[in-house]
Amino acid sequence: MSAREDEAYFEEIFKRNYQRICQRVYRITHDLNAAEDIVQEVFISFWNKPEQTIQTPDAYLYKASINKALNYVSSTQRRKQLQEEQFKAQKQEAGQNPQQELEQQELELQIQQIIDKLPPMCQKVFMLSRYEGMSHQQIASFLEISPNTVDNHIKKALAAFRKVLLGLFLALLQIYFYFFS
Repeated sequence: MSAREDEAYFEEIFKRNYQRICQRVYRITHDLNAAEDIVQEVFISFWNKPEQTIQTPDAYLYKASINKALNYVSSTQRRKQLQEEQFKAQKQEAGQNPQQELEQQELELQIQQIIDKLPPMCQKVFMLSRYEGMSHQQIASFLEISPNTVDNHIKKALAAFRKVLLGLFLALLQIYFYFFS
């Protein structure tokens, strides 16, 4: 292909996909500027691929954008968690119920640790299910896995949550009975 043909091909793909992919990424990030940045980065990366033939560019762009959005959300959640911890520490210094703040902070930290410890595919499935609101069938189609595999990943994530949260609940019960018995 000549440079002009390459540009026309790229422009056609861009016009056909950009808006649709931006909308989908926005549903994950809940941030329009971030969604547009993510999609633009994916298109630039696609444009810069050296003579690499991609059989289905629409699917490639869609999947690459969603993966980048999920990574963005994950890193944003970690940043938010750090900011919230700092904010809570400041509130604690101001004299607001330190015990409740500490318990809330510990719970949030443990929830994030549970998500971080999940295998990468399990994290993706869990985030698509819980944060994107996708059905098991939609996730299976998107990730090109079977619905049973999606179901197994969701069960694995929820089991990890149950295990940790049950442990916390039992520890709280022990503390309660220690002080109030």
